[in-house]
Amino acid sequence: MDIVDILREIFGLGFTDKKSGKGSSSNSSRASQSLDSVNKYIESTLLKDAPIEKETREDDRDGRIGPNVVHFDASARSGLLSTSLDRLSIKARSNFSTIRSNVAVYRGKWMYEVQLGSKGLMQIGWSTFDCKFTPDSGVGDTVNSYAYDGNRVRKWNVASYSYGESWLGGDVIGCAIDLDDGNVDFYRNGRNLGRAFENITMGSSFAYFPTVSLARTESLIANFGLTPMHYPLQGYEPMQAIPKEKILRATLLLDWFSKIIERVYVEEQKANGEKIMLRDDNMSVQAYLMCLANCVLVHMGPLITVPYIAESIILPFIQKLAESEDLSLLFTCLDLLWTFAEKHEMKECLETIIFFLLSTLRHVSHLNEYLDQCKSLILLTKICQHVSTRQYLLDNVLFDQARPPIFLDVKPPDKQGLIDTVSDVWWETKNPVDPIVEANKQSYLNACEEMKVAISELEKLQVRLLVTLLDNSDGTEMRPTSRTIFLRKFKRFIPIADADPAPITLCCIHRLLTAFQILWDAEVGTYPVYVPCRMFYDGSIDYSRTDRLGGVTSHLNKTFRNELIQLLGAEHETIASMESQAQNRTPNSYARMALVRAIDANTFPFERDAFLDSSTPPLVMNRVDSTTSLLELFDGIVSFYYLVAKKPLAKVALLRSSMTDYISASRDIKTRLEELDKKNSPESELELIRQQLSRLINIFNVKLIEQSRYMAWIRAAVYSEEKQLQFAWLLRAIAATLTSASLEGNMFSFVPDFYLETLADLCVGLRNHMHPTAPVERIADHQELFRSIAEFLCEHFMDPRIVSVNSKSTLLLMLAGFVFNPLTLNSLENVPEASRMKLVTSLLKSYENRAWAQSNWILVRFWQGNGFAFRYEKSPHLSKKIGARPYQQDSIFQPKKPYPSVVFQGHVRDVLLKSSQDTAAFLNSLLNLLNWTFSEFIGMVQEIHNVSSRPERVYIESRQLKICATCFDLSVSLLRILEMIITMVPNVFNDQTFSENLLFRLCQLLCQVLNRMSSQTSCFQHVVQLEILDLECVDHFPILAAVTGILLALLHEDMNKFKRKSMTEVPKITQALLTEPSFQMSTLYFMLGDSKLKDRNQERRIKQFSFLNYPEDVTEEEVKRVKDMIEYLDECRAILPNSKISTDNSDTCTICYAQPIAVTFKPCNHQTCRICIDRHLLNSRSCFFCKVTIDKVVDLSGNVLHDFTQTPMSSN
Repeated sequence: MDIVDILREIFGLGFTDKKSGKGSSSNSSRASQSLDSVNKYIESTLLKDAPIEKETREDDRDGRIGPNVVHFDASARSGLLSTSLDRLSIKARSNFSTIRSNVAVYRGKWMYEVQLGSKGLMQIGWSTFDCKFTPDSGVGDTVNSYAYDGNRVRKWNVASYSYGESWLGGDVIGCAIDLDDGNVDFYRNGRNLGRAFENITMGSSFAYFPTVSLARTESLIANFGLTPMHYPLQGYEPMQAIPKEKILRATLLLDWFSKIIERVYVEEQKANGEKIMLRDDNMSVQAYLMCLANCVLVHMGPLITVPYIAESIILPFIQKLAESEDLSLLFTCLDLLWTFAEKHEMKECLETIIFFLLSTLRHVSHLNEYLDQCKSLILLTKICQHVSTRQYLLDNVLFDQARPPIFLDVKPPDKQGLIDTVSDVWWETKNPVDPIVEANKQSYLNACEEMKVAISELEKLQVRLLVTLLDNSDGTEMRPTSRTIFLRKFKRFIPIADADPAPITLCCIHRLLTAFQILWDAEVGTYPVYVPCRMFYDGSIDYSRTDRLGGVTSHLNKTFRNELIQLLGAEHETIASMESQAQNRTPNSYARMALVRAIDANTFPFERDAFLDSSTPPLVMNRVDSTTSLLELFDGIVSFYYLVAKKPLAKVALLRSSMTDYISASRDIKTRLEELDKKNSPESELELIRQQLSRLINIFNVKLIEQSRYMAWIRAAVYSEEKQLQFAWLLRAIAATLTSASLEGNMFSFVPDFYLETLADLCVGLRNHMHPTAPVERIADHQELFRSIAEFLCEHFMDPRIVSVNSKSTLLLMLAGFVFNPLTLNSLENVPEASRMKLVTSLLKSYENRAWAQSNWILVRFWQGNGFAFRYEKSPHLSKKIGARPYQQDSIFQPKKPYPSVVFQGHVRDVLLKSSQDTAAFLNSLLNLLNWTFSEFIGMVQEIHNVSSRPERVYIESRQLKICATCFDLSVSLLRILEMIITMVPNVFNDQTFSENLLFRLCQLLCQVLNRMSSQTSCFQHVVQLEILDLECVDHFPILAAVTGILLALLHEDMNKFKRKSMTEVPKITQALLTEPSFQMSTLYFMLGDSKLKDRNQERRIKQFSFLNYPEDVTEEEVKRVKDMIEYLDECRAILPNSKISTDNSDTCTICYAQPIAVTFKPCNHQTCRICIDRHLLNSRSCFFCKVTIDKVVDLSGNVLHDFTQTPMSSN
């Protein structure tokens, strides 16, 4: 092929007149001479057809003041703001921050645009130089400033007026000012919102600056003309001039470049792997075309760095090349650009293109089809199929600046789009069913399905992009694969996303999971999917900043060093690293650590990360193992869900909860309206009430209609069956990982704690957040899935390998969540019996020296529904209060529907009967804690009583009230546990060797509670009548019902024997209760409203407590049992002799002052009653009085009761 033909084809026929080299004696120099001619031709043509003036020429358009490049002026701001390097992106860091641009206009028609990064409180508009802004006033709040606020749908000029539409994050807001006619207009996504202001102040000394004000955390990106306007307005000029001369040059150069690309492609097709040489020359055609491309790109390279040209010229050109299914032309173009353009030129060009695509994806769609978003994703995916471009974007743009979740997000349509799509709204109505709302159900669900189909198309493109970015075949000896880069960047991105989760949504986690499943099926294909425990300790994945189940990694390495050597080998790099770290612990190393801390404390976050990253291991070159790399991706997905993705899932559930509240409120008002129609009151009064109730119903309906439409999108995008199954799959994989690791012995301690946290979060997400909108029953094997997790919980509830405090707490709360849900409680009941017994044994261990409140909570849940008057979800006294707010006490005893477990109650009985010593320790700790919690509660009640009795007004801290309420809840729950134990094991306080002491203590505690609760003049009664909001849970009913349940269970056997045998001797337990010095029968009469006290305080008309006041919660049978118990105790008390203590104080125990002295301690010879010393010896062997260690305890007759010289006990 001849050189002339190539040049004519590319540069046109006119080039032949200017070529040189004609008649050259050397054929080898013809190509070189022609290239010289090409360079001269390009320069002369550009000079003639697209001349460019000096770069320093000022923008002298009429009516404009300021420099050529327009951006926000950092010196003209109020408040704290973060700005990007180009000063076009801003984010507020203080309550209300304001900033204006560096250019003003005073004549003509001008505009600028902002794309909203969030949808919160912002004011966008124009202001003059003299406007002074403060943390309370921004643009629009001063006389000569004008603004639009789409959050509050208002326009502002000192005062505010209704204007415009509600905006959303991603909207493009156009701000136009006409300084010829004195008008200001605003546009939302190209749609005119109407005339905002007329006759604004103009004239001498009045020039207007683009100005924005933002509330804390709100953000936006401004475009003053650096790139083409999204929605240009006819007749309006951008604040920054369009580079017309550069556009002409770029257009001309790009035309030549496109012809070179086409010629290169054609020659590659012809060559078929062989070189085609130029005619009469020793240079190949391909080489010559490369030289021509270089000639063009030398001039074109600086132009592609101009954002306006990159977006308006280069991007459409690349889109055109990418339209064909064969991407050879696109790849040829990118190859030439990477070869001949400077790296910084390519960087700036690609960043402009990516940020344009990003802004398109963030844009809120008016339609359901997401057409613009699909086009942008298709183009981005095709660009990323080019290896060099993909790796550059991964390494420098996608994670560092653009953030991949934005490319993986699916935004809901705006308000109008939702109205158009969901024309008929529906929400669930029950008791009664609303026929008007119910008629729309099918149409509503059909609209949800339509949205789901539209979303699925966009999701497929996003997954395709991710799969492209995770390519594992493009590595070389000198270059890592794209997957390696992706994994490293993703690992670093997760904590950043956690710190600033604004653009993060659930969409990202679902796309990552789908991409992982596709790649796993294609490259590995083994099932089930789980992470082998070895990867947690062999260094395959970097866990340098991650806590483990067993504690700190350094401690685990030291503790299990020998096992690690045995499993990994002495030569393994992890072992070698441990050895080198141990050797480097020298004084110099500590000095270096101090230096690191000093640098860390005095650098900005990005500088600190750069410093710490210097020790990060280098990227692995060439292809990496598919299984290992995909498991590392799975590990990142688990971490990403734990830190980031669980938050929006919980937030979405709040919308459904809010809808439920509105539905309930609307139903209640309709019921009241129906009752009103039945009354015989005067018509005038009724009509006014009807109007008010109807108005409330309309308000609720408007809110419900709005929420219902948004809920339709949530059903399609978040609560769909596919999303639910994906989370179930992830839950199954994490459970398999933990179960497998548990079989590895001590190596289980190396499992990162976020695996257990994510297991708990996913269980909550599927069970509470997605259910019932996405019913758990839709998961095919949900019963087996939850059963396997329940078995894991039973086996690891008090696993000594789990040392981390947070992990222990997570296990406990997770178990509580399983117990409180009927579905998962059923799973717990179906695990193997050995696992259930192991769990109950752990729960019934002594409460000393461990977190006991949650364990107690779980045991109460096993019993709730079976105790005396214990069938309530929330205490009946709350439902009797008129106008009281819903019970929202932040305590461990949250209101739950009763669902007792007969299975676990039986296990409680079996465990308590298995070991008398363990049972004694448990009951001792239970009684100790009951004594402590109730004493703390009464102490705080006394303080509140004293404060409220003062004549002056005293404020009581909410924290103190909540602690008081918590102590009350704890006391009630401990009493309920005692009720369960005595009911399940009736003889636990009777036949056992330790029972006598425990029985006396129990009777003492019950009498103390009854005495405090039953007095009409007590501080408790006074505080209850105050009806303090944070003490709503505190009342007679819950605690007296629990005490009554204990007494009935405790005396059940005695009452039966007494009736059958007509006994004249009082049984043991009854005698212990009646002989308790603090026992008073009046406290039992109080339960049924008969105090039998004829004192003057009754004249105060204090409302009397009685179980008879709660007929719906206390059955007639239960009331009869209480009456029978009181009658029985009255009879027994009549039989008992009057056994009062002698008035001689020398014979009275000086510890309790309730019993006579009965024992002597050896060797110190101090004396107390038998009950006091038996109770004391359960906890300590030190003497009450002198703290000498007790060797023996003998009675007054000299009989040895306890001999510790034979059986050693530990002393406290």
